[in-house]
Amino acid sequence: MMKAFGFTHGGGPSAIQEFEVSAPKPGRDEVLIDVEAIGLNNRERLSREQGSFGGPTIPGRDAAGIVVAAGNGDSPYQIGDRVVAHVNQSYADQAVAAVRSTAKLPDNLPAVTAAALVTPGITAYRMVYTFGRIKAGETVIIKGASGGVGSLAAQLAKQLGATVIGIGSARNQTLVEKLGVDRFVAYDQVDIANELAASGDVVLNAAMNGTGGDQDAAMTKPNGRIISVSHRTPVLRDGITFQHTYPGDDTDHAALPLLVKEAAAGQLTIAIDQVLPFTLAGFVAAHEALDGRHTGRIVIAKAAKTL
Repeated sequence: MMKAFGFTHGGGPSAIQEFEVSAPKPGRDEVLIDVEAIGLNNRERLSREQGSFGGPTIPGRDAAGIVVAAGNGDSPYQIGDRVVAHVNQSYADQAVAAVRSTAKLPDNLPAVTAAALVTPGITAYRMVYTFGRIKAGETVIIKGASGGVGSLAAQLAKQLGATVIGIGSARNQTLVEKLGVDRFVAYDQVDIANELAASGDVVLNAAMNGTGGDQDAAMTKPNGRIISVSHRTPVLRDGITFQHTYPGDDTDHAALPLLVKEAAAGQLTIAIDQVLPFTLAGFVAAHEALDGRHTGRIVIAKAAKTL
């Protein structure tokens, strides 16, 4: 048996409960990870509010830790390896990860940083590489540039040689400029649709819920590309295309090693707002933070001090 955290009914952060559940076993081409750090995401907040269907729901997609077992496949990982992974049910002592969704961690990359990278990093990778197909010399406009996904997308696009325009609130100007963007535009000070009309070869919308689709279309050049976390396609014109993106598992094998390499080399950074302990109080506090305004990732870590 092992300790896990989740919910059986919907509600606020107090809906989070502690459970004793059976430890998972890795199948073929999977590894079992002793979880050291867990990155939290807004999807888990929404899932908590909706509640469980049946038994307890153990959420969580982001985990870093130590490999303690492997399945029957030809695993490239050995017991004792430090890894980061895109998993299911990471709010637990142990989690199973597919080999293709796992990357080895170098000694200089802390588990807390690695866990914070997973979902926003994979989403940013898909925006920049999979759907954006961003090339050197292109102008890329990023909405939500101060957030986890947007900040990573800005850094990845700059590494490819793009000109990057970051959009955020005026209070986050310094944070966004530190990412190395070529220009910052405050959405709460100017009409960004007018200010950046037909300026972007690619518009990446990483704002909460992908808000402002009509703005995206207005800022995109003819035959440009919009990649957004929104499910809603705006009215398009002049050959502009739209693609909804999400942190799908199919790019884990490419995204995670790149994110780990760049972060370990100091070429990729992510802001962390709070690191909270692996306790019921820690998870409740983490979900309270998710419900409120925060300026970086929320991470649970077993090494964190008890509340």
